[in-house]
Amino acid sequence: MDIFIIIYIVLIVAPIGTLFHETGHAIGAKLVRADKIHLSLGCGNLSYTFRLQGFRLTLHPIYFIGGFASSERNKPYHVKEKILISIFGPFCNLIIACLIYFLYVQVQNEYLFILVLFNLWLAIINLIPFTLLGKQSDGYTILKEISSAIRKKP
Repeated sequence: MDIFIIIYIVLIVAPIGTLFHETGHAIGAKLVRADKIHLSLGCGNLSYTFRLQGFRLTLHPIYFIGGFASSERNKPYHVKEKILISIFGPFCNLIIACLIYFLYVQVQNEYLFILVLFNLWLAIINLIPFTLLGKQSDGYTILKEISSAIRKKP
């Protein structure tokens, strides 16, 4: 694999895919009327914070390593709302992959195709239920919420 492709994936594709993924969660949270939404990209000491009406975006200097979205609401979320928020991250990656694929078909650029593949990968991986280093995948959250709802039914 070409070194430029690796650099492109690490420094451009992964952060863009993560941004779309976490933005998907933020959109889901907004749809269920979250009072506060926080989107954080990267790691390291705080670099920049942008705030606007209950929304906060935090960018860290090592921007290409991970991210997360969190939301709060005065009224607790229902199971369906938690599932909606969780599924919107992978759903957003899937939509972006499709849109970029349509562009790729017209332009035939390998860099666009890598962006398509990464967003598809991110959507699929996040729908698989697993925990890693104390964090849970979106699929794990969805499965946990469904099983919790089933156990509560009489």
